[in-house]
Amino acid sequence: MGDAGQDFFENVQFTENEVIFDEGQPGDGAYMITSGTVAIRKGVRGSNPHTLADLGKGEIIGEMALADGSPRMAAAVATSEVIAIKISCEAFNQRLETMDPTMQAIMRLMMKRVRNMVNEFMGRAAGGH
Repeated sequence: MGDAGQDFFENVQFTENEVIFDEGQPGDGAYMITSGTVAIRKGVRGSNPHTLADLGKGEIIGEMALADGSPRMAAAVATSEVIAIKISCEAFNQRLETMDPTMQAIMRLMMKRVRNMVNEFMGRAAGGH
């Protein structure tokens, strides 16, 4: 694996209340939490923020950015000191390209459907249609 393995995984640390990534930011990778806790929040900059999930060790955050390159759907905020392993989009996509094209298409379709479901749910929660 050599250098590619080093580029694929990066150990990162965050302090309590630090924003790991913000809603609307371009996704630059995903993070696997190895210690600490993270809140996934929608609308943190507005008047009616929602906590979607509280996650901890072994959970992965930001994974949808890996699949489709869309902006972050929510913010991730460290609710304690957090240590995580970052997986860069670039390295992920390089590895994805080595997969069977049918599996690539299935994975991208699944992520698109999950993203659409979350958008629909958040629209309902905000009083939309």
